[in-house]
Amino acid sequence: MQMKRESWIWLLGSADPADLESALEELKDHCEFVCIVGPETGMLMVQAKADGSGSRFNIGEMTVSKCILEVKGKYLGTGWVMGSDLRHAELAALFDGLLQDPDHHDRLMATLIPRLEEKQRLKTDILLKDASDTKVEFFTLKRGE
Repeated sequence: MQMKRESWIWLLGSADPADLESALEELKDHCEFVCIVGPETGMLMVQAKADGSGSRFNIGEMTVSKCILEVKGKYLGTGWVMGSDLRHAELAALFDGLLQDPDHHDRLMATLIPRLEEKQRLKTDILLKDASDTKVEFFTLKRGE
């Protein structure tokens, strides 16, 4: 099954920046890119829904960093990360652009993406385990009549 671009953008944005740095070092060829929107940090308003289905309300603000690069003069790479790590946003944008390039796509899909997916799966498993440790079960006793 082919991974959609939105999935790898999310994966790159939630990855450990050290993994992206090491993947960049593994690339043998020089990656040419031009900054369209250089790495910058800003705020986003986070919204939620009452009861999961009601009307939306603003829950608070979140710090995000973004970067948009033109890779090899053809591919527009976009990187969005939570927090203020500008280098992480730049790396995410670079790899997004490279994943659009047929010269790099298959190699990155075979090496980088599976590593990032596995690390994300392990992080998710740990979070689910931590959450399940706090699970409380309620029951009702019916008074006899």
